[in-house]
Amino acid sequence: MTSNTKYFVAILVSICGCATVSSFQKMPSHERAQYVCSRDSDYKRLSNDESIHEAKIDEINSVLSRGYRVHKACKTVKVEKPGAVSCTSNGVGNAINTDCRQKTTTTYENDCTETPVAIDANLERGNLDASKNMVVRAKIEKNNVYSRCYSLIEPMSAEQAFNYYNKK
Repeated sequence: MTSNTKYFVAILVSICGCATVSSFQKMPSHERAQYVCSRDSDYKRLSNDESIHEAKIDEINSVLSRGYRVHKACKTVKVEKPGAVSCTSNGVGNAINTDCRQKTTTTYENDCTETPVAIDANLERGNLDASKNMVVRAKIEKNNVYSRCYSLIEPMSAEQAFNYYNKK
């Protein structure tokens, strides 16, 4: 199989997510292992955990540099907006009666207030350390899951790897 064909198969499988035995057969064993292991549910969960804790680290660093947190309280409020006016007239002779009505549109919007709240810098630093530890732990676990998966899948035939992938 040519290099271009392998490249095309890898792109097609990654874009549409439509893995087949045939697409697995066209991939070298290391690509099959990479494809299967990067889609493993434990691997994806740990990647998500890692991202969540990295976001917490960014937020805590921002809070520490700012010196306060912002507490946001929101409530839903009814908003009525005036719309078009329509009039109807009826009458006989010189007596004409005109009735006009304005349509209103009712929507609901969030009304939020933000209140700065003092922080306990020591508590925030403790939270920062905890989040950093969680990132390290998630990375280690994620790498272990990936390594175990890779060492299991890489020596498999295309059919075995596909069957394993379909069962997961």
